[in-house]
Amino acid sequence: MEKLVTFEHVTKSYSGNTIIDDVSHDFFEGEAITFAGHNGCGKSTMLKILAGFTGINHGNLTYHKKVRFSYVPEKFPGLDVKMIDYLKSIADMEGVSHSNVNKLIEEFFLEDMTETKMKNMSKGSLQKVGVIQALLVPHDIVLLDEPLSGQDTDSQRVFIDKMIELKKQGITVFMSCHEKKLMDELSDKIYTINKGKLEALKLEDVADSTFKIYVNKDSKINRWPEMTEHGNKYVLTVQRDEVKATVMKLYSEEWELVGIEEYI
Repeated sequence: MEKLVTFEHVTKSYSGNTIIDDVSHDFFEGEAITFAGHNGCGKSTMLKILAGFTGINHGNLTYHKKVRFSYVPEKFPGLDVKMIDYLKSIADMEGVSHSNVNKLIEEFFLEDMTETKMKNMSKGSLQKVGVIQALLVPHDIVLLDEPLSGQDTDSQRVFIDKMIELKKQGITVFMSCHEKKLMDELSDKIYTINKGKLEALKLEDVADSTFKIYVNKDSKINRWPEMTEHGNKYVLTVQRDEVKATVMKLYSEEWELVGIEEYI
């Protein structure tokens, strides 16, 4: 594989706080790279540096070929415009048929929201719009910041399959995420950022992952105080050693269990 981008002693600080500290590394064309780790460790900063959205304080960042980016931020903007109008305007700018827009809207289960203004959409639905925008014209590099945040299980499956297709086309994918499933199925290499340093991460060595347990909402059953809303579902976040007992209790109360996801 050919080198795509090289970091040479790259350092990035905000208000005197060093987020990326003297990192030197080569990334290669056609790979899917994941940046994992706790919130605030520097995952999003790495994506912004790669995209050129933020400058560096020291070092050099070199692209070995001319590239174009597709970027999906963690919080896609809730604009005062209908979702269908926004996506069709992107398609027009890129010379893409509106039929591609409609197809992706259906694949991500958003056909009932075409006339909804983006400012009135949930975080998960907005994230889907961001992903659709990136997939309309996938450029040389796709950068994804928490792409599965707020998305339902079916949409997550569609997203993973779409990213696998992009990899087969030789497109390079950089993403920040917590979901172990996404890392397992898509990533060629996984890194964490520890005190500003880029470190290779092996999933089998991670011992402190948490789990999210999803159940369908049911008005006949009392909602637990620790349950949070997730579309038409509730979600519980538990530690590894709490999963079995939590699932047994949910079944005893006749909740309908619809998914369990491991997060890092």
